[in-house]
Amino acid sequence: MTALSEEKKAAIVKSLEDDPGAVLEYLAKEHAVTVADIIACLPDDQATLVDGSLFEKVMLTMADWGKVTFLVHTEDVILEAKGTIPKGSYARGYFNLHGGPIGGHLKGENCASIAFVSRPLFKSETKSVQFFNHKGECMFKVYLGRDEQRQLLPEQIALFDAFRQELRDS
Repeated sequence: MTALSEEKKAAIVKSLEDDPGAVLEYLAKEHAVTVADIIACLPDDQATLVDGSLFEKVMLTMADWGKVTFLVHTEDVILEAKGTIPKGSYARGYFNLHGGPIGGHLKGENCASIAFVSRPLFKSETKSVQFFNHKGECMFKVYLGRDEQRQLLPEQIALFDAFRQELRDS
């Protein structure tokens, strides 16, 4: 994250108030800041930040949450995979997820911060865990799952909220 001026923070907060369901990446581009900077401007009830050193603990905990949406958002692609996050482990410098449809090799040491985010997106309530590198760029996001009526799964909400609180208290 960069040190934002009070004027820049105020402009971001106003944008968030004017469009509470805005895509954070679009706001970051509009204000010429990182997504991590935008997250830092969210109200406390919408974002809880924890240190990136908790990367492995967070990944292993989310593996017990059931079906989620794993999302990578770049300037060119928004890639989603729905499924259960496999229990991962470190080898050769990567946190390796062996499974499908969610699998891959994540550079956990590059994670500077992790945000637990609860906010609307396109008029739908969302809860996600977002991982940020040292440049303030989002590495990837994990969104809680939804039922057939597109409602967040209550059991996942309880797990998300309890884990977020545990990390806040530690």
